[in-house]
Amino acid sequence: MFDDILSRAESLSSANYHAKLNDPSSSKKANNGVLREQQQNPYSGTSFDRDLNSIFRASEHLWKTNAATTPIQKSFLFGEKGVVFGPTVPILKETQVFPKVADELEIDEDLERVRLETDRCFFNHVLLSRPQPTISTPSKLAAKTAAPVRHPVVSPTASSRRDLIFAEKLRKYLHSRKKKDLCRLFADAAKESGTDGTLAGVWSEVTALVDQKIPSGHDDPITASLLVNKACFYLQKLFVDHMGAHVERNLERAQRGGVPGTRGLVDAFLKIGADDPYAEDGTVEGLPVWEVTYHCLRAGDLPAAKDALQLLGNFPQAAVLVACLNHLSKEEKLDVELKKKLKVEWRHNLNSAKDKYKRALYAALLGMDSNLADSLENWLWFKLFALKIDPHLTTVLYAEVQKNVSIDYGESYFMSAGTSEFHYYFTALWLSGQFERAIKLLFDCGHVSDAVHVAILANEMGYLRNTSDAAAEMLVVDSAQLTKCSFNIARLLVSYTKEFELDDVGRALDYWCLLTGLRTPSGSDVFEMAVSRAVYLTGQAEAIIGELGPDGKRTPALIDEYMEDCTDIISRVAHDTELGGDTTQAVKLYMLANAPVKAVELLCSEISDAIRVNRVKMNELRQLAEEFITAQSDTRANVLSTLFILLDICLLIELCESGQADKALSVSQKLRLIPTESDQVPVIVGEFHLIPQKVREVIPDLCLHLMKCMVDAVHSSPVPTVRYTKQVKAIVIYAATVNYKFPQHITSKLLQLQSSIAV
Repeated sequence: MFDDILSRAESLSSANYHAKLNDPSSSKKANNGVLREQQQNPYSGTSFDRDLNSIFRASEHLWKTNAATTPIQKSFLFGEKGVVFGPTVPILKETQVFPKVADELEIDEDLERVRLETDRCFFNHVLLSRPQPTISTPSKLAAKTAAPVRHPVVSPTASSRRDLIFAEKLRKYLHSRKKKDLCRLFADAAKESGTDGTLAGVWSEVTALVDQKIPSGHDDPITASLLVNKACFYLQKLFVDHMGAHVERNLERAQRGGVPGTRGLVDAFLKIGADDPYAEDGTVEGLPVWEVTYHCLRAGDLPAAKDALQLLGNFPQAAVLVACLNHLSKEEKLDVELKKKLKVEWRHNLNSAKDKYKRALYAALLGMDSNLADSLENWLWFKLFALKIDPHLTTVLYAEVQKNVSIDYGESYFMSAGTSEFHYYFTALWLSGQFERAIKLLFDCGHVSDAVHVAILANEMGYLRNTSDAAAEMLVVDSAQLTKCSFNIARLLVSYTKEFELDDVGRALDYWCLLTGLRTPSGSDVFEMAVSRAVYLTGQAEAIIGELGPDGKRTPALIDEYMEDCTDIISRVAHDTELGGDTTQAVKLYMLANAPVKAVELLCSEISDAIRVNRVKMNELRQLAEEFITAQSDTRANVLSTLFILLDICLLIELCESGQADKALSVSQKLRLIPTESDQVPVIVGEFHLIPQKVREVIPDLCLHLMKCMVDAVHSSPVPTVRYTKQVKAIVIYAATVNYKFPQHITSKLLQLQSSIAV
């Protein structure tokens, strides 16, 4: 607008100026006067024009500044041109879109379904995979000369009777709440099932080492010392049994008589054939003194060689060795100073000592190789006895022996002739404390049942190092320490139960319950997942987790044998059943789990969906809800309030569909969900926020059913009924006013029905 003022002022000034130019006389006359005026008036001539222009330009600047911040009134016009309003340019702003609650719930439900399918796929395709034996028979491998087989080889195929005997012993252990001696139970099972041959030796070795719970951690020196002591004791017992059997076969030559104890057995054994042609330092009772001493030490009864040690005290060249033996006859560990002196003495006697038993004693005490290590048992004893008496036994020293067995020699050395010699390798692995590798060896050689029950025993006693991931391979080797392995017992047990999990669920549950606490990759408990899967596959929910009795209490079932509180596991089964779509079964399971709130939420959700989507299920769900309300009579009213409202809505819809308009109006008035008259609309709309979410979801469908009923009643009535038309009008106003978005098709149908009666 100030542009207009400025242009008119400039045009006026320009017109006056040109008029003066056209009248020169007047201009001349005025020159002197103008000079005088300019001298007297500061606002004359060009200075006035300049100041006037500055005023207008400053005014226009101020107007533009205010125009940007102050709204313009359309009625305020100024000047000839007025104010021209151009099109408004839309301003784009970034707004954060918040997801709806319904969308979040739908996403959560989808995630839960994915988790369930992941667990089932994990169970089916990961745990149930049964790897084939990985051991093949090499054609030519350099190995030691194999000793005669100690036990006849048996078929790796386990009989069903044998499996059932072991399963029975496991069930006794579980029924006692794990208080019975599992080692003794499994040892009895091995005997009762007729286990013989190599497998008898396996169970003899197994029960010798893991007959009590682990005292500390897997890698603790206390545990290592315990295992070494037990292994030495077992090897010494084997040696005593070997001498006794040899004497029994040669009683005439042995001439043992009635002499009891280790010394009498050693003397009788050596009378059959003392075999050292280079025996040194005399004899005791006609037998080489060093040979008697060695055999007493090898039998684990060094005090039995007391007289032999007294005789050897007269020979100074082996004084330190004799002192060490005397010390060990009283103490378990070798004295540190004595061991240092013994090393010096051995270096001195290394070339001069010819007696092989004397040299063997040096080797046993110092942990060296010996010519007497001519069998697997003797070789292991020499390795382990040195650790047993070592005053500074560490896990590093124990790991070195383990490395000798599994890495330096390994499968190719101990099993050069194939799987028929698996027991040699198993013995070496087991007695050196490598339980995980030993169990995997049993499995690979086809002795699955024995592998399973040996693994259970070792795991229950705490000796088995389990993998942290239940989806891992059966045997996981630590790349930083090759002798350190972890075993996936979940994979082993579930693969074993695959063959009878559908036919003998109770027996399968006995094995699965041992996996309690292990987690799948999705974080689910393996036992809970297995129970849920068993219910899903067999349909034997009543037998597995029970059912509600007439008194409203859950009847005992299979899972009660494993835990006192079964609520969590039943809730897991109910949740998985809900995700699977079996609403009826899920509600019953939630009732079993004493979770009425969950059952009510599920019923409300399903009834709401049935009203909106699947009307076929509505009657079935109504019946289920009524049964639930009857059974849960002691449930709080506020928990059941939403369910009651939905049941009333189902009744109202049924009345509408049957054409009972008066009864439908009566029920609608009592529900107060939809106004029956226009005057009630503000009140009902104001109370909408108090309506539960699942009820809100069915309001549009309820309006449509009620509208159809009223319109049909109006059409069928010969006389116009004011109540029906008021209801129709109230529904239309309510649908347009309430703070809830009706589906487009319902809104269109409501308007169409309204227009049909011209309300």
